Amino acid sequence: MGQLRVGTCKRNITPPVGAWMAGYGGRDHGAEGVHDELFARVIVLDDGETQLAIVIRDLCFSENNELAMLAERVQERAGIGREHLFVADTHTHSGPDTHYGEDAKNRVYLENLTDVVAGAIVEAQGQMRDATVAHAVRPVQCGINRREKTEDGRTILGCNPDGPCDTVANVLCFADAESGEALATLFRHGVHGVVMGGDSYLISGDCPGAAEAFVERNVDGVAAFMAGCSGDINAHPRLSFEAVEMLGQRLGGAVCQGMTECDEPRRDVKLVGLVREVALPVEAVPPAAESEAIIADLEPKLRAIEDGTDTEDLSRWHTERELEHARERLAAAQSGEPIAGKPIGVHVLAIGDIALIGYPNEVFFETGQAVQEQSPFAITLPVTHVGGWAGYVPTAAAYPDGGYEVDVARASHMGLRIVPEAETVLRDESLKALEQAKALVG
Repeated sequence: MGQLRVGTCKRNITPPVGAWMAGYGGRDHGAEGVHDELFARVIVLDDGETQLAIVIRDLCFSENNELAMLAERVQERAGIGREHLFVADTHTHSGPDTHYGEDAKNRVYLENLTDVVAGAIVEAQGQMRDATVAHAVRPVQCGINRREKTEDGRTILGCNPDGPCDTVANVLCFADAESGEALATLFRHGVHGVVMGGDSYLISGDCPGAAEAFVERNVDGVAAFMAGCSGDINAHPRLSFEAVEMLGQRLGGAVCQGMTECDEPRRDVKLVGLVREVALPVEAVPPAAESEAIIADLEPKLRAIEDGTDTEDLSRWHTERELEHARERLAAAQSGEPIAGKPIGVHVLAIGDIALIGYPNEVFFETGQAVQEQSPFAITLPVTHVGGWAGYVPTAAAYPDGGYEVDVARASHMGLRIVPEAETVLRDESLKALEQAKALVG
């Protein structure tokens, strides 16, 4: 345990006009303009023995290979290892496509992005000051449970005002130890950054970005949004930049008020970072013949879509996706190798009695709340879209009702769906990770 020191940096990561966008499969061309700029915000923490870097980026998601490249550069330039590098995305659905590979649409942008972020961490290291950290909770609601039941029994992406929903914002305020000047504000709320829909071709941080901007206009230092567990929560209302601004003001206003109501500032803290490897259980590999039949059905349909002769009005994105998953299942059946489950990393950063627990998945609100309530830490903040993107983890109770989140869970691993038991595994392994971090904090 030692005197907390904090350094910060903020860098513009807005892609060029024309960049392909993420978040909706139906977009068929690149960005037409920029409504508001995107940023990476860095907070470096040091207790005299351990240094941690928190990186919040106004992006929809990150892929493991891009993050591996970033981690390598951060290790080389800043000396911070992977377990101490907490990279979270705000999950705006109006940001750039971040798929990374040889045929990546925004490959040059992503390679430059890693340099920008690594450089920002080095800059933050050069601006370290003695600091304190304090926490507050403020009531606010920017979303609505989106698992709506229709009269005919289907579950659709809609509005379910009676469903579970996040109704608070957690605020972490890092301030200069002597002057009390705010250095950085981290705030967490469970809401999808989907105010703007798939017909919008303007780059935007959506409501998370608007909230960050609101706080930075009213409080010194950088302000960064962390997505709480919101796999079943959409922003509400939606589909206009007026709604983006209104929700940003609502959330940002709650954060600013929370900064006037923080608990006792902590000066002496112990920092801990760890990643716990977890295998989420998936369904059994189906017989090869089953996947072969699906492939035989979908391949001509995809060719019809590509050459413009499709008469069934099929979605190209959906057809390509289902075909890819069927091929993955066929490969798994042909290999004959056992599949232990979908591997993910659960990332814990402890700042004294405060813990951030990060998931690469889109976790349902109820699961995050259960982890929060059972955590050994006085304050626990579950955060999603941390350290990559690994699909949805619905609650076990959601599976009988089906719906989008349950359906796309099939994309989880080698075309195999995460099974209902995955919720319990994720919750139990999260608590083990938190217990491990708590033992190290002491």
